[in-house]
Amino acid sequence: MREPVDPNRPRQVDAAIGLWAVTLVGLLVSAVLVALKQDVVRATLRRSLTDDHPTTSPGDIRAAVDITMIGAAAIVVIVVLLVIYGSVRIRERLRGSRTTLTTMGVLTAVGSIGFWTVLSPARGDVSPALNILPFAVAALAVIATVLIFLPRVSRWLEAAPKV
Repeated sequence: MREPVDPNRPRQVDAAIGLWAVTLVGLLVSAVLVALKQDVVRATLRRSLTDDHPTTSPGDIRAAVDITMIGAAAIVVIVVLLVIYGSVRIRERLRGSRTTLTTMGVLTAVGSIGFWTVLSPARGDVSPALNILPFAVAALAVIATVLIFLPRVSRWLEAAPKV
């Protein structure tokens, strides 16, 4: 016989959702900081790419910077929406929510560090916060993801009533 599982949501789930909320705030703050100075960021990134690749046409460099900026914004929107979705679903005790949140945890951690790297030529032009914020966002995403895999959370999800 198995030990009965408390039907109440484990605190670790609430802690993970709270950490995800802070993570999303950090992610959105980073995006807003860049958006507020996007002209400076674009100019700096174009200049950096031109210096690194002098034979590349200005149109190609402009396109690369535009794609990078649009891609980064799209990733932020996707992460925010799917983390909210996954958070709601895990509160509803649905096991598939861990897959969503884990995928977003990996994407957020890797994306934040990638964002920090790509933005390196323009970080000083935007805000000193961008030297630390992407690493904080990545760390929080990893911690929030780990929390939903703790044994108590796993038992709680596995014992969920089948619908």
